[in-house]
Amino acid sequence: MEIENILITGSGGFIGKNLKKYFENKYKILSPRSFELDLVDKSSVRTYFKNNKIDFIIHSASVGGVRNREDEPETQAKNLKMFENLVEARGKNVPIITFSSGAMYDKSRNLHKVKEEEIGNFEPKDLYGKSKLEIAKIVEKTENALCLNIFACYGYLEKETRFPSYAIRQNLKKEEIIIENNSIFDYLFIEDLEKIVEHFILHWTDKKIINITPDASSSMLDIAEAINKISTHSVKISVLNSKLGFEYTGDNSKLRQEIPNFEFTKLETGLKKLFEYIKETKN
Repeated sequence: MEIENILITGSGGFIGKNLKKYFENKYKILSPRSFELDLVDKSSVRTYFKNNKIDFIIHSASVGGVRNREDEPETQAKNLKMFENLVEARGKNVPIITFSSGAMYDKSRNLHKVKEEEIGNFEPKDLYGKSKLEIAKIVEKTENALCLNIFACYGYLEKETRFPSYAIRQNLKKEEIIIENNSIFDYLFIEDLEKIVEHFILHWTDKKIINITPDASSSMLDIAEAINKISTHSVKISVLNSKLGFEYTGDNSKLRQEIPNFEFTKLETGLKKLFEYIKETKN
């Protein structure tokens, strides 16, 4: 199938913004905002698909899942409804990639290189995680649907409160970097995510659920120390809790089967790119 028009949902968010920018010179990108396309409203979605030719869907819109913030009561229902409406309106021949999260494996416990086969072994405690688990189960039964699980992603246009950007900004201000609970994550650089998504647009897979995580995991302390090395100066790094927090990492064996020669961006390289970007664009 020749792909010309790609619908990207959630284009106002971190993932969506970057994907839109990456693909806009390669395809015709449809990136309606919520006032143009209400994904929770089945009629709105049907009408949009009727009025627009769509060859491929990248679904990055979601609600909830903000660290240290309780999910709103409607989080689970909204995320599920958005995905269901897209699947129903698209037709079976239009592929859809949706993004999930390590949260669907239940992030209230230690997640060490968790495998896709473990989905459903533990029920997530949070509504965001519950919604992502439900969507993953639907993907498993849905034709031309692929769920890519992100455990941590960093890069351009991320919120200033995300740890890599926070730590960089603290260094640039020559202020202390504070880590409340040091934890280990699979930090995927946004440029790697873009290339992985592009691969699956060009080379569709029969696999339904894939963890997209780098080979090497990193702690928040690793990030802070790397930033000090990148910068022309070092700032104090304080870890408030000596006990290591829950690990949040996923096994990437399935991804490696699909893209065996993929070269992940080294943490230091990605952080240096983000450091220079923030340095040039910060107010």
